[in-house]
Amino acid sequence: MIGWVTTWDIRCGIATYSKFLSGHFGDTVILCQTEEGVEEKEGIIPCWKRDSNDFNGILTQISIKNIDTIIIQHQPGLLRFSYLNDLLLILSRMNIKVFITMHNTRDRSIIFPSKRIEKAVDGLKTCSTVMVHSNADVENLSNLGITNNVVMIPHGIYPPPNSVAEKIDIEGKIIGTFGFLLPHKGQLELIEAFAKLTGWDKLILLCATREGTGKTLDKCEALIKKHGLENKVILNTDFLDDELAIATLSQCELLVFPYQNTKESASGAVRMGVAAGVPIMVTPIPIFADIEGAIQTEGLSPENIVECIESCDVKKLNESREKIIKLRDSLQWDEVAKLIQARL
Repeated sequence: MIGWVTTWDIRCGIATYSKFLSGHFGDTVILCQTEEGVEEKEGIIPCWKRDSNDFNGILTQISIKNIDTIIIQHQPGLLRFSYLNDLLLILSRMNIKVFITMHNTRDRSIIFPSKRIEKAVDGLKTCSTVMVHSNADVENLSNLGITNNVVMIPHGIYPPPNSVAEKIDIEGKIIGTFGFLLPHKGQLELIEAFAKLTGWDKLILLCATREGTGKTLDKCEALIKKHGLENKVILNTDFLDDELAIATLSQCELLVFPYQNTKESASGAVRMGVAAGVPIMVTPIPIFADIEGAIQTEGLSPENIVECIESCDVKKLNESREKIIKLRDSLQWDEVAKLIQARL
């Protein structure tokens, strides 16, 4: 029996990742967070709290369900590294095989030492496999002395747009983006850039709000009003169904992911764009290093975005589209699941 430790059924990239991937595994039980009203049902058991070192719920389920293998989806915002280390050492003493996916290997909090990745080194060394999403993550762990059990497993890609899926109908020459409305995602910079562009009919932002959004929504709306873009910018803050979002994004001429900075190892949002099979533009930061075919801006500013978009001719966009579709088809969830299963 496999126990899959993850968030579940909430607005969270890790929950979405687990939803698509865990379905390709056999005898599995989801061990998820107790917050946000997730109810226990067959195969889904809420048994741990965010940022807590109380692991009694997980350990109890390991005993009840005769779990011999644990797959952990880790992000330091869910479980600080010192707590993760404690859990991994406990599981090692219980002779439980542990496979952990590290969705962030770069977090080195200055204020909270317990949130520094160095605090988890001993525990990570006991894992059967430490899975990461990029070669940069492999290097980060190697610098910490974690080498023998590390493997790079690409982040999966969502299925292509469904021809009968509901979508938000948009017409004209459209630029789009997708992802939670957060300061580091660059939605403000994209609106500023769009205000300077000519020849484009609309900008559509499928950007749901969540904890951490803060005043970003107010700032976006103020920018739209400032530049007189009320009839040209569509800002949708609903948490959309995956098929609806992908089908809507597939109508765009170009998708832009203008992230300003992040310590995350991979972007689930950009993979929605890859699924749409549309030319993609990204800012030059490590999180996008594995998106082969993406057009890269020279920098993070609105001016950099404008310059890059204006330099894109039909040939460049078509080349991006072809490579993005090839990437999408090579990294469907069943293929990624096979890579993990080969390690179990």
